[in-house]
Amino acid sequence: MRQKRPKGTLQNIITYISFKARPLSASKLTKLVYLADVYHSEHYGKRLTRVPFKHHYYGAWAPDIGEELEKLSEAGIIREEVVATKKGTPASVPKPAVRQTTVRLSQTAFDALNKVLEQFASSPTDEVVNFSKTTLPFLNTPFGERIDFKRCDPVYAYAHDNSISKRKAAMLGVVSTPFLVEKTVQGDRELRTGETHLTREEVFGR
Repeated sequence: MRQKRPKGTLQNIITYISFKARPLSASKLTKLVYLADVYHSEHYGKRLTRVPFKHHYYGAWAPDIGEELEKLSEAGIIREEVVATKKGTPASVPKPAVRQTTVRLSQTAFDALNKVLEQFASSPTDEVVNFSKTTLPFLNTPFGERIDFKRCDPVYAYAHDNSISKRKAAMLGVVSTPFLVEKTVQGDRELRTGETHLTREEVFGR
């Protein structure tokens, strides 16, 4: 019998996480994809996916992930169970529908995913959501807008907002400006008061 396999980068990522993370909910899945994107962007210079995440009440939100999850369900690779949460509300729980499959991703993609899963695979959804909301791309994006992953770097964000080059922004000593101080202190405060599982260096790069 021919093995069922995911198609495209996002489906492969969703499948990999669905096999590795427990407990898992649709919301936690979205946040894990987002965190892997942040990690990959900072450590390898480019995003892991092209998912258009938006700043939302419950952290980074992206309907694309739900759409790909439905395709995986239709393909018989992932199945979704609806269960009641502790609060009594229904929640979708993605689970593997096959005993095994083949996931095709780059080595850097596996590195980013494994680093995130090492810390969050067994964490409850709320804990992952809270941590995802402390990342600089999320903090530096207004509510309802598409998250700009280049805002992982506060110097880049300052250069972008002031229409100057990143090099010029750094040379002007903008690290001492209220803008950067506010964002750096805010991110640091959130990381220190939340349930931090990754260091700032691991998430935002050195």
